[in-house]
Amino acid sequence: MSLLDHLIDESIPQRPTPAPATPPTHRYWTTTEQDQHWQDLCKAVGTPGKPRPSHTAA
Repeated sequence: MSLLDHLIDESIPQRPTPAPATPPTHRYWTTTEQDQHWQDLCKAVGTPGKPRPSHTAA
């Protein structure tokens, strides 16, 4: 390979290899996890023990 070939090769950008695909890890929270998260939030804002709001149809 000549010097000119090396210079030309360096000037052409190379696309990086794509990252391997990973399966999604999304899932719904269990009721226990939701309750624990709510209690952690309440404790953080200074209202520990406040009941979790519930959705009621009007």
